[in-house]
Amino acid sequence: MKLIKCHIENFGKLSDFTYDFTDGCNTVCEGNGWGKSTLAAFLRVMLFGFRNEGKRDPLENERKRYSPWQKGVYGGELQFESEGKQYSVRRTFGSKSAEDEFQLRSEEHTSELQSL
Repeated sequence: MKLIKCHIENFGKLSDFTYDFTDGCNTVCEGNGWGKSTLAAFLRVMLFGFRNEGKRDPLENERKRYSPWQKGVYGGELQFESEGKQYSVRRTFGSKSAEDEFQLRSEEHTSELQSL
């Protein structure tokens, strides 16, 4: 699998943030508190969902931990390639998993993949 692009509407402290991945190794070199760990968590959550949702402690419960600081739509979009085909996954999160929305699209079925 190859990551192509991500757009974060709101996730933790990151808001209206877009990152275009390049071939090879991608390095995000920013200062402490910028949101590097938040970006890594966003990528994992977009593909696999939140961890520890049953925990009460907001530091352990990722859904609570990464709830947007500035409010607004909680989630974003991730473009990736797998086995030569491009896909786009879009997720928005609510306060509970029952309120989440998930869309997976392949390039063949939509032209929206090229614009996040």
